[in-house]
Amino acid sequence: MDRRQFLQRAVAPAAALATLGWPAFSQPLPAGAADPAARAASIEAWRQRLQAMLDKGRLPIIDMEATYVAGTTNIPQLMAWMDEIDVAQIAFAPAFSPDSEPSLELHRQYPGYFIPTTSSGEFPRWWNNPDAFVSKVAGDLRSGRYHLMGEYEFRHYPSPEQVEARNFARDITVPLDGPAGQALFQLSEDTGTAFQIHYEIEDTLLPVLEAMLARYPKAQVIWCHLGMVRYPERAKTYNPAYVASLITRFPGLHFDLAVPRPESIYRPSGARDSTLFQGGRLGSEWQALLEKFPERFLAASDYRPPVESMYRTAMGRQRNLILAPLSEAARHKIAYGNAWRLVTGKNWGA
Repeated sequence: MDRRQFLQRAVAPAAALATLGWPAFSQPLPAGAADPAARAASIEAWRQRLQAMLDKGRLPIIDMEATYVAGTTNIPQLMAWMDEIDVAQIAFAPAFSPDSEPSLELHRQYPGYFIPTTSSGEFPRWWNNPDAFVSKVAGDLRSGRYHLMGEYEFRHYPSPEQVEARNFARDITVPLDGPAGQALFQLSEDTGTAFQIHYEIEDTLLPVLEAMLARYPKAQVIWCHLGMVRYPERAKTYNPAYVASLITRFPGLHFDLAVPRPESIYRPSGARDSTLFQGGRLGSEWQALLEKFPERFLAASDYRPPVESMYRTAMGRQRNLILAPLSEAARHKIAYGNAWRLVTGKNWGA
């Protein structure tokens, strides 16, 4: 979607937001907000950095799932790694902030490296008051300066590092079809902005997801962590064929590839939680799925400060184990092409 379409449709979420008592998009935009020239300059900075990698015969990656904590994330180190391993951009969703401004400020400082992304729903401000959280994100999007929405945890088990620390507070459930979920899907439909969900793969959760995707067919949804199954006994119906059926039915659904290493064990269940791999390699059925629908998958790291030291390893694993076995066309779409389309509204090279 171009900027004119965005502005024309920016008032559309008003009805959905008003049902929750939230401010609609009826107020005039702040001076200088949604400046087409500023948006074009951002996109050009990303294009130049990405193209420079292509010109050197390298495969750039746009990292579409990462959590930024201002004052904790080591930005100089991360940028050095990005240069080293050909990560063109990171979509950094800020956590532990009252708004999305830290991501925008990071982009102002390093425009070629970072994509302005609204707040990450991975901390208590989202868990404790999801309605207010989505309302604030809607206000941030009014500025027209953000290109992606962050990750929202609707069903989330404690992460491996939290399990190691015996911290189980992040066993989170926010109803996907509740008021906040509905407003989020509507917001994506009305603005054309993609958002990410963490939604554990379990049979009992799938019907609700399918119902929401059917209800909001224009929403651009990125379901994080393809094939990451933490409790296999709770996910008997999930496999490549099922994912293919979702893709064919729901045109706005995408998946990111931020997955654990092949030998990873999720300690609470004792299960290998990444089902993409067989014998340490990308499974043949998953590879066939990526080749058949390459326009629906996205490279991603799931970066957060506690695992910062593993960034190069995580991206190398994705490059070598997932992207390398694919055809050249599929590799380029998944590594950066699909992200480019979602972030800019245009196909790469258009």
